[in-house]
Amino acid sequence: MFELQEKSERPAISSLFIIIGLVIVGMTLANVLSLIWILAKFPPSTNSLFDMQNSIAQSSKDWWFTVLNLGLASLLTFIVPGIFYWKKIEKKSLNLLNQKNLPVAGVFILAFVIQLIFAPLNGTIQELNKNMKLPAFLGPVEQFMQEMEQSLAQLTEFLTSFQSPLQLIVALIVIAAIAGIGEELIFRGLIQRKILYASKNPHLAIWLAAFIFSAIHFQFYGFFPRLFLGAMFGYFYFWTGNLWVPIAAHIFNNGLAVVMIFLVNKKVIPAEVEKMDNVPLSLSALSLALFLGSMWYFRSYSGQNAKA
Repeated sequence: MFELQEKSERPAISSLFIIIGLVIVGMTLANVLSLIWILAKFPPSTNSLFDMQNSIAQSSKDWWFTVLNLGLASLLTFIVPGIFYWKKIEKKSLNLLNQKNLPVAGVFILAFVIQLIFAPLNGTIQELNKNMKLPAFLGPVEQFMQEMEQSLAQLTEFLTSFQSPLQLIVALIVIAAIAGIGEELIFRGLIQRKILYASKNPHLAIWLAAFIFSAIHFQFYGFFPRLFLGAMFGYFYFWTGNLWVPIAAHIFNNGLAVVMIFLVNKKVIPAEVEKMDNVPLSLSALSLALFLGSMWYFRSYSGQNAKA
């Protein structure tokens, strides 16, 4: 469990604005560097806007360039701003993000098992989210979200179209490890922490941080599955007091998805297993019951095995 905020720590509200501002600056810098990199690697024949667009389109067809560019974006958007804020603005050691020492291995294993238990329920939530319709007067907004969703889906499909073991390893580093570390550092380690200290309400802090985590991905039709996933990571952090638990859980979640897609591409498993579409209601209900029970047990088990 979390202790009271240190007196030397910056006020929560102003800190949140600084953290979000640093993320925006990092994201902007990543986009600028990406454009420079694209124009250097795929130089346009002239300085016309049309030729520059052709260079960008050409770069998007290069898997190695795209995945390394994504890794750079994750570093500059989340990891660098998070470390900069905590070490340079708060002037604190990263170890202070952990209120308790690294828990026993069983806590990590249980966090992984809980995600497997949650998978059928998450599949149902995802299916319901995908079928949601906005009111008619929000038609233009819905069309915009559908176009963005389609564009992001195409990017995801391209990034996960790898076939070689080397591409799998790189994808695991970028999509699982770098993303897991960076996003948990920002959303659980900093944002959830600051909201908790401002509100003194752990549930509000966990769910609001999860809301921001899901919203920043700009994927409306995957909003609720990511919201619940973020809340799960938030409870892992709050109950264990150690940021490495949600980081490991996040890496496991993304890494499992990457490996499953690789196995689908290799035709080792059918695509239906990876997508978790059309989950029977009985299986979703069982998943819900087991998930709630396992979360309750996780809270008790992690408390008993915490290292102060």
